[in-house]
Amino acid sequence: YFDIAADHDGVLSNAFKDSPVRFCVVSFTSDWLFPTSESRAIVHALNAAGARVSFAEIVTDKGHDAFLLDEPELFAIVRGFLEAARKACGLEP
Repeated sequence: YFDIAADHDGVLSNAFKDSPVRFCVVSFTSDWLFPTSESRAIVHALNAAGARVSFAEIVTDKGHDAFLLDEPELFAIVRGFLEAARKACGLEP
């Protein structure tokens, strides 16, 4: 399986060190393939690396495929994240 930490001395936060990217991590409570605990581990690694990260957990019973469905809360989160990034970059709407 893919392990991004493997190429960074086994330390996940090293993979994100000095990253200029803004991150948005969204988790679904019923996702069994990518559980919230794994998303939180990524967020903690991003924080440790000093990266800019937003995190949201959406309560749903739709399982792993929740991100494929009409999910207004997800749309609002992504819209807000992209709008903040647009403003930070000084771009017009």
